[in-house]
Amino acid sequence: MLVLVVAGVTWREAGGLPPAPYDPLGPKAFPIGVSVALAALGLAMLIRFLIGRSLGGAAMGMVVGFDAAGDHARRPWTAAGILLLAFGYAGALSLRGVGFLPATAVYLFLSGVLLGPFAGRRVAAVAAFAVAAAVVLDLLFRVLFRLDLT
Repeated sequence: MLVLVVAGVTWREAGGLPPAPYDPLGPKAFPIGVSVALAALGLAMLIRFLIGRSLGGAAMGMVVGFDAAGDHARRPWTAAGILLLAFGYAGALSLRGVGFLPATAVYLFLSGVLLGPFAGRRVAAVAAFAVAAAVVLDLLFRVLFRLDLT
């Protein structure tokens, strides 16, 4: 149900965006497309739930010859942490004093640290990736899309 609520809020908020004089589709085309995809996935999940099918398990693996069940523990606190980081990232992007590049680098770094074991070498690799990815994304938006996200 949460996915359907998010899809509805995204649709409503995107519908209120003003038209852009330089773009025939306008700024609302992408968020509306995302909300339609979210709604479709949310409906599929709701239907599976209503008919009694599991949302998290599979009867068979996708990899041929790999029938062993994994011993991966569910980590709901990690999922909640990633969700809170995403909200924090969105909030940071809405602040005037925080630029896209530093907010993205911090978000990617904290997400990477949260998703794996906390080891010195790994943390250094995550930091390097976060900075490199933030720089590449910033350049992509500036050069290809001609959007200054500072």
